[in-house]
Amino acid sequence: MKKTALVSAALLALPFVVSAQGNLSNIGTLVGSFGTIANMAIPIMITVALLFFFWGLITYVRGAGEDKGEGKKIMLGGIAALFIMVSIWGIVGFAQSALGINNVQTVTSPRVQ
Repeated sequence: MKKTALVSAALLALPFVVSAQGNLSNIGTLVGSFGTIANMAIPIMITVALLFFFWGLITYVRGAGEDKGEGKKIMLGGIAALFIMVSIWGIVGFAQSALGINNVQTVTSPRVQ
């Protein structure tokens, strides 16, 4: 059932793909929009992970005499999320500088005439 739905969706989308030949600049704009959204979302996600860590810290301190396991789990999750996000961000930045890729470069899409 899933294969049939996937194949029929692909067949229905085929005319749109074919008619997009002369209009590849829209695809470049779409890719640029995704990049802009990602650049805006990364600091927001880091802020949310930091708030998550502080929420775990508050939960840990408030449960001083009780079970502190929940606060520890939340703090570890926040630290892990921060570490993963900042590490990936650093690796991508290192790869960009090593390969000489600029953030302001524009990509021109090929055109069929």
